[in-house]
Amino acid sequence: MTKIIIVLASFLLVTGASSIGAASAEELDTDAIDAYIESEMRASRLPGLALGIIQDGEIVYLKGYGSAGRGEPVTPETPFIIGSLSKSFTAVAVKQLVEAGKLELDAPVQGYLPWFTMAGDYDPGEITVRHLLVQTSGIPNLAGVTTLAEDSARSLEQEVRDLNATALEHRPGEAYIYSNANYLILGLLIEEVTGRSYSDPVRSEILDPLDMGNSYLSRQEGEAGEMAAGHVRWFGFTSETDVQYLESSLPAGFIISSAEDMCNYLLMHLNQGHYGGVEVLSKESIETMYQPGAATDEGGYAMGLLKRKAGDTTIMNHDGSTQGFNAAMAFSPEEQWGVVVLTNTSGQIEIPAGAITMGMADFLMGNELQNNSRLPFVIYLALVFVIMALLALAIRSIIILPRKWGQKLKATRPRGFFSLIWKGALPVLLELLVPFMILFYIPAGAGFPVWQLLALFHPDLVYGLLLLAVVMLFKALWRSYLAVKLLSAPALT
Repeated sequence: MTKIIIVLASFLLVTGASSIGAASAEELDTDAIDAYIESEMRASRLPGLALGIIQDGEIVYLKGYGSAGRGEPVTPETPFIIGSLSKSFTAVAVKQLVEAGKLELDAPVQGYLPWFTMAGDYDPGEITVRHLLVQTSGIPNLAGVTTLAEDSARSLEQEVRDLNATALEHRPGEAYIYSNANYLILGLLIEEVTGRSYSDPVRSEILDPLDMGNSYLSRQEGEAGEMAAGHVRWFGFTSETDVQYLESSLPAGFIISSAEDMCNYLLMHLNQGHYGGVEVLSKESIETMYQPGAATDEGGYAMGLLKRKAGDTTIMNHDGSTQGFNAAMAFSPEEQWGVVVLTNTSGQIEIPAGAITMGMADFLMGNELQNNSRLPFVIYLALVFVIMALLALAIRSIIILPRKWGQKLKATRPRGFFSLIWKGALPVLLELLVPFMILFYIPAGAGFPVWQLLALFHPDLVYGLLLLAVVMLFKALWRSYLAVKLLSAPALT
């Protein structure tokens, strides 16, 4: 899922239509920024958004826009679930343990978790800590997706132990595959070598030193800290929802933070691991974090961060999406700028935080602001319209079936086997194809509870498709009944 988000955000970066202003190295054009954010929020119908901007190694702009839910406005201190931005925190925690001599990057995972194993033709004993960090372990993408789809209440250790039935897709170290499961294992390694829960070292060694007082590591803490309400879309309109929160997936995607706190986090990265006189990571560890495992000329996946090139500028970035929330961050260690965008709505088709963040990144590099999020929202609305139109047509067809098709069948009774198949059975089989595809073929081909997962983000589309399948099944049964009734009646003479 997140892999799809990353590809789509990169595509949107180059497909913007309209433009607003241009960034000045001397003075930030906040009016242009506000106009851009408000335009993007209207285009994507975002209820709320928090923005943080760093220039020349300093926080220069923090602002909240729209509603946090429950009648409260978004502020720079409003906490949001940051999704897969959490992975870079896990990577920092691992690197801290490497510096402390408690973990080795190139040591096998089985050296710390002797019981860890996986299925398939490749040896899981070859998986190292580094492979997990840079997503080259060979663990398939679906291993992490299934956890989200099942809304599991299992412990982190149980999630990792359950991987023993999952087959590696390739030999460890050979290729990049994005999987939340890599970071679940890393979270468990942190617990194993520290003897503490994942939250404890992340809080004491990262959040506290970075003055991230509005950042939380559980749903209870987040709600007590007045976390923004998550929203999902229903036919284009957003609605507050009781969002999914998986404690066992905290290392991969459920840290809660604010735009202000995330700027402090980015400052640590921009200052080579230091913040306010405190060394969170050494310069050498930070540099190692930015090296992709399966590198290409354009970059690749590093340790909890994506590395990409924009001209001569190196950009580190990541997106995150959980039910009700979409977040993104980007920063350039070379040019000393950074951007974080947090929103309280989610989707897998329209994921505006990444596009807005990369639009702001372009702005900070001296380019024009591009409205990037309009097209995905139009695509989403088009899908809603198509599903609703098909549903309406199917219901209308059920109503008129006896009068239109039934009378025609009665008037031109099929004679012979092939005529009976063509006029009677084939229409029924074609109508059964839709429910078969939706209810059986697609879920079986996906290999995980696909509709359960997508319903977290697009309940209107999923329930619309399921209703369409039921209606088409009823239509097929209704047509079958009419055919049997009409063809078994005596022919008129």
